[in-house]
Amino acid sequence: MNQDDRTLIARCLAGSQRAWDALVERYGRLVYSIPRRYGLTDADAEDVFQAAFIALYRSLASLREHERLASWLITTAHRETWRVGKRSPKYTELDEHFPDVSAPSDELASSWEEQHLVRRGLAELGPPCAPLLEALFLEPGDANYERIADRLGMRVGSIGPTRARCLGKLERILRRMGLGEGGPKGPSE
Repeated sequence: MNQDDRTLIARCLAGSQRAWDALVERYGRLVYSIPRRYGLTDADAEDVFQAAFIALYRSLASLREHERLASWLITTAHRETWRVGKRSPKYTELDEHFPDVSAPSDELASSWEEQHLVRRGLAELGPPCAPLLEALFLEPGDANYERIADRLGMRVGSIGPTRARCLGKLERILRRMGLGEGGPKGPSE
């Protein structure tokens, strides 16, 4: 079941553990990816993850723009990454990555939000499209049609037409999610 953020937030505020789990599932990879991109260890990234979701839990009732939840989490995770990085001498190089500790740049936040929406779009797309597009565009190295066809149980000649149909479906999903002209809006102030 794919619920929009507004519905999930309302259910969380009503005390639904399932809604909270769904919210954490939806945004967990996004939050976790931020400290990892800055080189924090798994343990420190888990601290950032926990702190970001605790902050969300405490702020959920006062969150005004539910459609900006991803941006709010990006900003919160970025700030928490900086805080965790600053308390450890092993992250002295983080100063170069964080010229402004208040929030990630609009460009960086927008990029993270777009990546998050693409992951959500792929999850909604499901098989056979999601595994094909992931193999073609997200796996490291050059896409080898023979290996992809063998792994996915497809004919090599059907990869191109299937890819085109799948990209069209993904584009419609992403537009519905708000990604398209102008992309997602930057983090809220």
